[in-house]
Amino acid sequence: MDGLDGRPSAQVLDLGPVCQENIRFLARRVKRVYVCDMFIRLDRCLGKGDSVDRIWHELDYPPESFDGILIWELADRLEDGGVRSLVDRCHALLKPGGMAVVLVLGEQVARLGANSFVLGQNFGVRLRPQPHLNLPIRGRQNRDILAMMTPLKPAKSFICRLGFMEFLFTRD
Repeated sequence: MDGLDGRPSAQVLDLGPVCQENIRFLARRVKRVYVCDMFIRLDRCLGKGDSVDRIWHELDYPPESFDGILIWELADRLEDGGVRSLVDRCHALLKPGGMAVVLVLGEQVARLGANSFVLGQNFGVRLRPQPHLNLPIRGRQNRDILAMMTPLKPAKSFICRLGFMEFLFTRD
């Protein structure tokens, strides 16, 4: 959020499960918040046995539209090819200097199933189970995430006490 404070017309795309708290949190800090629940779309696609490539048409925003994209744990839910498609699309959607946040679940949290990450007071994050989602988990290591997010550049990473890792990437 610090990086978005200097951008009064900032626009953010949230790819996670729809969460009213996150919409309110972001709406107080940026000009526009767009939400595209890629988790529900992925769940429906996998449930029908369709190719994951069918969901990317949902991200039909113009190139360089967003200052920030919240990817959440979506990279944990996709095969390598799906992550590549996601990263390519997010790279195209980010403005130069834009940022993408990726969260990756630790093993203990991953066993709990799909979650939404709820943003709260003082930028705290808590998990909210999403039992209606039946999504696979890939359990990637830090180095895997860093490699998969190319051409985005790693800026920061954190290990959170709730059992997940947070990565911040930027677009040159």
